[in-house]
Amino acid sequence: MASKAGLPVDMELKKAFQELQIKMINSKNQIKISDAQIEALKRTIQHSKLVYHELSSLAEETRLYEGVGRMFILQPPQEIKKQLDSKMKASEEKIESLQKNKTYLERNIKESEDNLREMITSRQQAK
Repeated sequence: MASKAGLPVDMELKKAFQELQIKMINSKNQIKISDAQIEALKRTIQHSKLVYHELSSLAEETRLYEGVGRMFILQPPQEIKKQLDSKMKASEEKIESLQKNKTYLERNIKESEDNLREMITSRQQAK
């Protein structure tokens, strides 16, 4: 088989390029999704910190209500602070997990590119 330039097309190399392209598109989409999730979690942490700071400035006997669905439940300030702390910790753990996954995807793309380059150079040296 010959390409338009008259050079033979290496079908194995062409298949490898297509697989790499599909893999890169999928990985980059996952990286974008991870970035969006990380940003949302950072905003959640920032919001929780602001609410925590505001609660700290209130008197201990202040009546606080937590919104649950379509109703509000009276909660002691310490309980709300505890919930905010756990929310922040969960968000930080999720960010860490997403960062690790993102690093894995980036490393995976890099390895695939390196393998393809190695395949091309070995083909060129064989000729």
